Amino acid sequence: MNHSPEDPDNTLVFRRSDFDDGLRGEFPEDLRSWQPAVRLIRLVQDEVSVLAQNCAPSADARRITAILLWCLATGRYASWDIEALCAEEPLTRHLADGLNPSYQDIHRFRREHEASLTLALARLLNAARPAGAAAEMDTLTAEAARRYERARYADTRPADG
Repeated sequence: MNHSPEDPDNTLVFRRSDFDDGLRGEFPEDLRSWQPAVRLIRLVQDEVSVLAQNCAPSADARRITAILLWCLATGRYASWDIEALCAEEPLTRHLADGLNPSYQDIHRFRREHEASLTLALARLLNAARPAGAAAEMDTLTAEAARRYERARYADTRPADG
């Protein structure tokens, strides 16, 4: 699977537009429209360090946590897509740091750690907001839950479309 630099989503199993629920909230689907990718990576790594003792005590668990937070923050949901991104996209590959999780591993980890990852994603959404943009924790948590719902939906669909 080759991701085109012009449209990096053109080869994903599910594109962001596949999930258009008509809700135009205050959060962009891809937080890179709010923060440069390097800053967003740093925010993801900060969240992983907070979770290290709870849901990510091992190095592999920290890597997969970082991958999942990055992908949820940038609007990539399907475990099949995330597996491919770990091998093909430079920033996801950087977060994977040599880990090559299968889509089954990604799906299982995400399911087993949903509560911790949803809370971490809500904190990440808060940290990524532009300066001066306020959001209540309920709003942040609802957005994180919406992204998780999209991931669950994507993983119920067959990978071949």
